[in-house]
Amino acid sequence: MCSRHLRNDFTVSNTPARKSIKDEDDKTITEEKVSCKIQNTTNDQGFGYINKGELCQDDTYQEKLLPPDIFKLTRLDKSNLSNPIDTFETTKPSTYRAIKRALVEDDPPSIESTTKRVNLKQSIDNKNEIKKNINLNSYTRSSLWHTKINSRIIYRDAIKKIDIDSNGLFKDSVLEKMVKIIKRRRLLKSSIDLSPTYSNIRKYALEKISSLLNEDTIDLDITITPGMSLSDLRSNCISNNSFFKKLRENCEKIVKDLQLTPDNYLSHVFQWHIIFHLNNSSNSTKIKLHAPKYKNLSKLKELIIDTISKLPNSIICEIEKFDQNNIVNALFSNIHGVLVAKSSIKNLSIFFNYNKNKFVNERFYDNLNSLNDLLEKIGNIVRESCIFHEGVFSPNESTTEQLSKYLLSDMYGISSKFHKKLKLPAKDMSKYQELMDSIRLDHNYTKCPIADTPMKKEPQIPESHPISETCTTPSEIIDIKNEKTEISNSYNNEQTATTSDIKNASKPEQYSITKEFNIKPYRRINLCSTEFRSSIYEDAIKKIDIDSNEIFKNSVLEKIGRYITIRGLTKSSLNLSQTYSNISKYLLNKVSPYISDIMTTTCICITPGLHLSDIKNNCLSNNIFFERLSKRCKKIIESINVIPDDYFLNIIQSNIYFSANERLAVARKRNKRKKFCSEVKLLIMDTIYNLPNKIINELKKFKQSELINGLFLKIHGIYVLKSFIKNLNLFFNSNKLPNNDPIANIDLLNNLLTKLLNQVKTSPMLHKGQIFYPGEYTAKLLSKYLLLDMYEIPFKFNTKLKPQKNIKDDILVSDYEKGSVTNAYNGMKSSLLRKTMLIPQKKSKWSPALITSLNIYELALSMINIDKGNFESYFIDKIKNYNLVKEHISKKGKINIDLSVTYDRIKNYILGTFHLFLKETEEEIKEKVKPTHGMTVDELRLAYISNEKFFYKLRKFCTEVTNRIKNGSDDTLIELMQYYIHLETDIPKVMEMRKKRRIVFINEIKNLLIINISNAPELIVNAIKLIPGSKLVEGCFSHFYDIYVDNESLLKAKSLFDYVPKKIANDHLLIELVNKISLDMINEIGKKNSVGANSMRGIINSYIVCEKLSTYKYIRKLVRVELLALKDKLADPIMIMRNDKIETADKKARNDLLNKLGSNLIEITIKSYNNLCFKSYKSKMGNKN
Repeated sequence: MCSRHLRNDFTVSNTPARKSIKDEDDKTITEEKVSCKIQNTTNDQGFGYINKGELCQDDTYQEKLLPPDIFKLTRLDKSNLSNPIDTFETTKPSTYRAIKRALVEDDPPSIESTTKRVNLKQSIDNKNEIKKNINLNSYTRSSLWHTKINSRIIYRDAIKKIDIDSNGLFKDSVLEKMVKIIKRRRLLKSSIDLSPTYSNIRKYALEKISSLLNEDTIDLDITITPGMSLSDLRSNCISNNSFFKKLRENCEKIVKDLQLTPDNYLSHVFQWHIIFHLNNSSNSTKIKLHAPKYKNLSKLKELIIDTISKLPNSIICEIEKFDQNNIVNALFSNIHGVLVAKSSIKNLSIFFNYNKNKFVNERFYDNLNSLNDLLEKIGNIVRESCIFHEGVFSPNESTTEQLSKYLLSDMYGISSKFHKKLKLPAKDMSKYQELMDSIRLDHNYTKCPIADTPMKKEPQIPESHPISETCTTPSEIIDIKNEKTEISNSYNNEQTATTSDIKNASKPEQYSITKEFNIKPYRRINLCSTEFRSSIYEDAIKKIDIDSNEIFKNSVLEKIGRYITIRGLTKSSLNLSQTYSNISKYLLNKVSPYISDIMTTTCICITPGLHLSDIKNNCLSNNIFFERLSKRCKKIIESINVIPDDYFLNIIQSNIYFSANERLAVARKRNKRKKFCSEVKLLIMDTIYNLPNKIINELKKFKQSELINGLFLKIHGIYVLKSFIKNLNLFFNSNKLPNNDPIANIDLLNNLLTKLLNQVKTSPMLHKGQIFYPGEYTAKLLSKYLLLDMYEIPFKFNTKLKPQKNIKDDILVSDYEKGSVTNAYNGMKSSLLRKTMLIPQKKSKWSPALITSLNIYELALSMINIDKGNFESYFIDKIKNYNLVKEHISKKGKINIDLSVTYDRIKNYILGTFHLFLKETEEEIKEKVKPTHGMTVDELRLAYISNEKFFYKLRKFCTEVTNRIKNGSDDTLIELMQYYIHLETDIPKVMEMRKKRRIVFINEIKNLLIINISNAPELIVNAIKLIPGSKLVEGCFSHFYDIYVDNESLLKAKSLFDYVPKKIANDHLLIELVNKISLDMINEIGKKNSVGANSMRGIINSYIVCEKLSTYKYIRKLVRVELLALKDKLADPIMIMRNDKIETADKKARNDLLNKLGSNLIEITIKSYNNLCFKSYKSKMGNKN
């Protein structure tokens, strides 16, 4: 039951007192509960309330008052005295006097009713800090470091107090089921006690969201800053949007699961006995009755669902009613008589764990300097801590020094007598920041949100959320067309114009183009995941309205109208959503490759300073993309037009639904479905024809969250562009390591880190709905994380990765230029190539999904870097007359420019050009490059390099392509030139390249393509020489347990793995058993309330199929028959590789291979049949409920 808020911020509640439940799982609650009575305080030391007339009004003084707790006021505003006050009691309206009296009575005795005078001298000493001197208790060693500290306990406490069954519906239902016994025993209905059930529901809710409450990140948005009042602390807990968003998502999922859960699964929540209280003048007795548990389970389930669905709002209501003790105990812990913020204790605890072995087996007297150094670090953390003493303060220097010494003694067991020898130096925030960064990186720890400024703030939307309240930065762009520079100076407050007209009334006049972000603790991410490849335009296709004019729907109604009339169905309830969904998937499969191809040369303009609304407009106004897509759509329509109508039969849904229980089956009536094929084909062609316009219409409807998900990815807690991840994968493919040893490749990794850092620094990132460049610290940390992700390097090596100071991009490029590639290969030690490192790790499981078949020539092509030639020199020569460039060259003598986007596009264009050719020649390559007995990895490499037939065709193809580029007039090539050029000046600037300006470089773009395509055969040869042996063999072999087996043999086995489970599923004897087994499982669950995996397998295998064979024995028999057929298929020699040497499998190895294949096939088939039985069981349980 929630409290009501009045206009002047009073809180009125008529909720009856409820018993809180004990959280047995949280053993730290009793240790963390502290008293809020702070000793040894005087009026001069604290802040109180004084009359306005008593304040000094001189210019040198300010009113510095501790804001009152709006939830604990004792007076009402006079303007509201005559207004009636709402209450939840409908039978008796509340009055002002009653409310006032209740509020005064609820006030804790620690809050004084008299006013206090503010110590103005103390409050104006430092406008940015509110400090307090606290007298600490006598020193006694604390064991707080051995307990888990968190501020999430406030949400646990709130859940323990939420009101269950506030409307009494569940209570009425229980009473209704017991009406006979109540009348017979003359019990009072009002005396029923259902508190054990309510308590169990609270525990059930806590258990269900325990994983969320245990997350370390959910309390990061509860910021505590000096100057906060109790109301501010409460508001911060309530406005923790990040937590409540996750909570609502979890609750929705839990509710969906509960709706599918059988009622009897929740029987443990209902109390065993129902108690009635009999009170009279002489005694008070309890009557226990057996609870009619199973009669009330459906209502109990409804109550649990209702409680969990309302959980976020219930938690907020309870926190609003918390008193000072509840809030302070949740957010602060008592250390030596001082209430210190738990976020600060968390930092101190991490610091202790980081340095706990500092003085092992050493005497403190011999390490006085080290102790003072540790004391300084602890002092810097304590200075930034917040303490509670009738408000939130920072400790003053005296308190800081004394508390720091106490904490040092707690950590290392130093005697308090030793404190006199220790001295705390002056404040040094640089060391504090260095310390916290070190802890954060080396201990996987995210810094707690201690605010940078100690001034009081309003509760903020979490910074990690990308669409929270925005601030503005300019897009520093140079307009080449008008040959003028538009620069924003971040060091003054002058408002400057930018090339994009961004209007926002709330924009400040001072801007910053870079920003430091909060990066999450490191957790490896698969950067090659398919979710990173989709574009916002593909997301829009998934949402387009198929058959918006309902032509197809009307056609269907016309063709099946007779059946609808006979069955008495309603035409308006016709549901064709499954067919529309199938059409949407078909469209996506058809169009996605073309969208990816177009996006390689067409970018969406996203630069620092842009807001989400500007980015959305850029997506809508991407005319080049939509023009090209329109041309592609016309070609797709032409190809679909020649496809027979019957091809689209599978797109039409098998059953046409009219309601949840009414459907018209067309699955078995092929001719009936055939009637719709031509209409489906026309619908697909019509949708594709209008696809560009439909995409635009859907993009206009996109919400901010959908826009973010379409363009950005959250990598390590930061929203980065999907295009950046795409380029990152190209970077990875172009810079493979010779082997998997990070120590041996540390120099190369540091060089790669430097190049990656340069790319990250100029990659736009989203924060609070606006685009920024990452700051120096963010860029370095994110670059390390990405390098660890790309090369799968263990986290412990992150400390050895250090960017080089003077390295340039071309240093890394030169390592892969044609000459360097050759030299690097020739300089390799032969022992490195012959080193036995190709023995795969032995795995207990194998599946056909592990079969790999790389195109080695395509892999080699992706590794080569672009030969830049004189392109950069030519470009600088063309722009050197512009004012900004001329000015920079006159000062520095040269200027560096970033053309990496152009080079990436050129490389993507080349890869796309060669892709079809390599696919067409793939079978010829397999025929020519065949592993033979006795061949080594070096000889296999040589076979790829000496494939003259392939290279002859490749050179011929290259000549055709270069002639087409040279003699053609393809204006789309100019799109390979990037739109924005980053100038590496003192203050980073961006140069805009309009189309008319880019045309100047069309010939140079063509020359770049011609040079690189012409040299492709030689570059591929040199790249193959550098491919690691473990990667090279994947062109012909795949891992199979502890050896490599040729792909041709494994693919034959794969066909059997696909066929046998289907055969088992269609075996008439096994199909008949499925129904019996599922019924047996239901009976078993009725006895045990649950069924384990072993029990399920026991039930399945307990049946005899035929010839005294149990279920699993019968399945094994069927599988072995098929294995004999596989043995005949594998008559050709099976090639295996061990110890870097290829050989023909002998009889023993062959039998071992077949045995392992048989074991895997039997296991997969039995598992498939188990799943079939379990699905049947679930289906029957669903129908039963």
